[in-house]
Amino acid sequence: MITKLQVKAIAVSMVLVLVLGLIGSAGVSPQVEALSTTDFALGQILVGFRPGTPALDVASVHASNNGQVREVIDRIGVQVVRVPAGDELRAVARYRSNPNVLFAEVDGIVHALGFTPNDPMLPNQWGLSRVEATLAWGVTRSNSTIRIAILDTGIDANHGDISPKVVAARNFSTSNTVNDRNGHGTHVAGIAAAVTNNLRGIAGLGFDSVLMNGKVLGDNGSGTWSSVANGIIWAADNGARVINLSLGGTSHSTTLENAVNHAWGRGAVIVAAAGNSNTSTLTYPAAYANVIAVGATDQNDARASFSNFGTWVDVAAPGVDILSTTPRVGRTDQYATKSGTSMAAPFVAGLAGLVWTTGWGTSNTAVRDRIQATVDPIVTDQPIGGRINAARAVGAR
Repeated sequence: MITKLQVKAIAVSMVLVLVLGLIGSAGVSPQVEALSTTDFALGQILVGFRPGTPALDVASVHASNNGQVREVIDRIGVQVVRVPAGDELRAVARYRSNPNVLFAEVDGIVHALGFTPNDPMLPNQWGLSRVEATLAWGVTRSNSTIRIAILDTGIDANHGDISPKVVAARNFSTSNTVNDRNGHGTHVAGIAAAVTNNLRGIAGLGFDSVLMNGKVLGDNGSGTWSSVANGIIWAADNGARVINLSLGGTSHSTTLENAVNHAWGRGAVIVAAAGNSNTSTLTYPAAYANVIAVGATDQNDARASFSNFGTWVDVAAPGVDILSTTPRVGRTDQYATKSGTSMAAPFVAGLAGLVWTTGWGTSNTAVRDRIQATVDPIVTDQPIGGRINAARAVGAR
């Protein structure tokens, strides 16, 4: 008798603010003295000389003020001048007192303010805070050309905080509906890309990324490698830039690996949960070379007690008590917290959706490498990689 291999669902306009003191060109402004050392770069100031000032006179001014030219911004006639750290404000005043100096000012710090959406449950989404999502959203909120395929138990077709994002759906499971009767897939989808900034429910890390609903697991949360492989191929061939697989098993499958490699060849970033058995045993598809294997962390940036581990785990993401969407009851949208590497994986999928719309989004290799290169190092009892940082990944830090 041939027993089907079961796959168990794993579930247990950039805003810049210039913080500059606006300083007049004559005398010492009181605002300069009021600036704190967090408002400007230490050890350097900006100086502009009056047009036609002889080079010897410029050099003399610098020499008399203990300044050294570090850089010249030729197009606008500005010199970045190195001065002793702690002497910036006095140096500005001294330079301004020279008649050849058109202006002098501290080199103010530029901050990315980020974007905070109006979703009422955002304060309860500790995972988004931990990966610095709001800073990342100040750089990019992705867009509707970025498709994230959720291959899972389906997505609730009626949930107001998730269904408007679903642009494609197909059923590969033994269930008679593509809709989610289990809850796992809807929860995963919300983490990756719930409708965001809609005065409703939660925010999804992928923000404006859209979703593909590939139902590869039945209503009981299980499926076959062949169903998953078909879902991967469908997603890749229909424009998925990211494929999330919050599922797995401990047996290697050539069929599944070939499907993963097909999707990789089509340019998709593939993300999978590392598993919830607190073991170093390889879990597939996470352990395949062309997949980002994701472990789970808790609120203390420690390895979640259930998370699988090992050098084969590429990155970690929040995976304990994660608030997200669950299927509607009647006409009421539902939300709940769940834990698992299933919850950690869609954080990475959502982040991939953001990175695709930055300068690092040139290929799936570049997106994967950027995510892995910008993690925050964490100290864990077992290796699970660094914890993702969305702000760093998109260049907000």
